Amino acid sequence: MPAREARPARPKVRSTVASRAAAKALATAAGTSRTSVRGRRIARLTRRGWVLLVSGAVVIPASYWLGRRELLYLGSFLVLLPLLALAFVRLRRIRLSVQHSFSPAVVSAGHPTMVEVRVGNLSSTSTAEANWRDLWSWYPFASEAARLPAFLPRGPRSDSRASSALMRYELIPPARGVFDVGPMLVDFSDPFALADGALVAGNSEPLTVTPALVSLADGIVSMSADEGTTRMLQRRALGGEDDLMTREYRRGDALRRVHWRASAHAGQLMVRQEEQRSHAEARILLDTRLSRYHDVARPGDTNAPLSEAFEWAVTFTASLGVHLARTGFLTQVIETAPSQLASLDHPEEFLESLASVILSSQPAEELSLLRGIQRPDRSQGSIFAILSDPDAATVERLNAQRHAFDLAVAFLVAPQQLALAGTLTQAGWVCVTVQSNDSIERAWLALGAMLSGRAHTTSRTGASVDGEVADDPS
Repeated sequence: MPAREARPARPKVRSTVASRAAAKALATAAGTSRTSVRGRRIARLTRRGWVLLVSGAVVIPASYWLGRRELLYLGSFLVLLPLLALAFVRLRRIRLSVQHSFSPAVVSAGHPTMVEVRVGNLSSTSTAEANWRDLWSWYPFASEAARLPAFLPRGPRSDSRASSALMRYELIPPARGVFDVGPMLVDFSDPFALADGALVAGNSEPLTVTPALVSLADGIVSMSADEGTTRMLQRRALGGEDDLMTREYRRGDALRRVHWRASAHAGQLMVRQEEQRSHAEARILLDTRLSRYHDVARPGDTNAPLSEAFEWAVTFTASLGVHLARTGFLTQVIETAPSQLASLDHPEEFLESLASVILSSQPAEELSLLRGIQRPDRSQGSIFAILSDPDAATVERLNAQRHAFDLAVAFLVAPQQLALAGTLTQAGWVCVTVQSNDSIERAWLALGAMLSGRAHTTSRTGASVDGEVADDPS
């Protein structure tokens, strides 16, 4: 059925206070039970209606006191008129079909999507002009009021083009999540504006909002910065020990891998790179346990826990995962609670899963950074841990498995444990402490500065790396 596009126009609001009060009441009900409020309506007297009603209530007793019958007629008319208007609004038959669609259907937080609302008349009678607005879950909780055109009756004898309309408006969701857009609120009034009504029409449609991706600078972590599975290597078919690929020593490298002859030639400590040819690999550890975020707040109108630190961690996970995948890394995401995220082999599905990830109170399994590893004796590349306040058992596991990775970075989001960064640093982790309102791009650049500073220190001190002196000649 063809639909005509209705241009949004500023409606003629007869009673703004009453209309907003009715809409707020229906919005609260719609937020608690979508199915029970469909078709529900609220009717209230406007200020003009209350003035007539109160005037009639005063005039009727005055007519008996003054002995004037005409005042009795006037008072009865003043009382009856707003009551009839209230009944008209309450019993007015309005049946509408409402369908929502989004373009794009999946949007990033802070980016616009176009909402199309198709409205059709399901009643056998025509409808007068009214005002409409859509509900959603964030401030201001509804779209701006716009004009809903008059519809002809639905039926074979009526023009079907005049029994439907298409409205469009732009929506910018401020945060990630899966939100319900709708149902529609229809505001209408009686011809004398003595009573206002609000009606819930149609159902809501879910809108998937993924975390906002932040473009991360290239060159901070590259394939050539790591060895093992994080670099494409191929040993020469002919050649002796001196032809082995080597790189500068990094804190956390085992001394058994030091190549002493190459160190003597280079004038600094060098280690062997494992003989392997493969694609780059990296792992991202995201802490999703409810008990490990101390800024969790529970708003009164929802059971979902909210944490600014966790939101920062989710946004950074999305940006980092997409960045590593774009630069050629085969990236695996590990969660400390039961798994909720899709694989990064399909970035779109991964981002959609991040839209709905929540903090979990379920007990976590034993943490392992080496899930699915077939050759644990080889270097596993890079690991990025995004934490807030991990418990002692998690820190112990992180420190114990640090040696399996060439690069281990921990982003600590608003930690309360002041000694946490020092504990991880002593085990060879590079720690970047951030707050929940810090820029993600700045945190990434801070990591680059720390890695550059560490490489400069390693090159300058030769055989001594961060105070660790390599004196084992074997």
